[in-house]
Amino acid sequence: MCQSKVILLNGNGAEVIMTDVVLMDVKEDGRIEIMDIMGNKKTLHGCRVESIDFISHRVFLREVI
Repeated sequence: MCQSKVILLNGNGAEVIMTDVVLMDVKEDGRIEIMDIMGNKKTLHGCRVESIDFISHRVFLREVI
């Protein structure tokens, strides 16, 4: 399986936003849209891509203030 886990890093530590993510789209206005294998979607605002770990299938987003 090649689904990933999206994790938000913030002042309180780390929070798993979604698991089994199959699509992530970074929009020109800074929004990040993610979708899991079941088609559930979330749109995230106020964060940026910090890093992607392809081996452990984790995407780290950093909250920006």
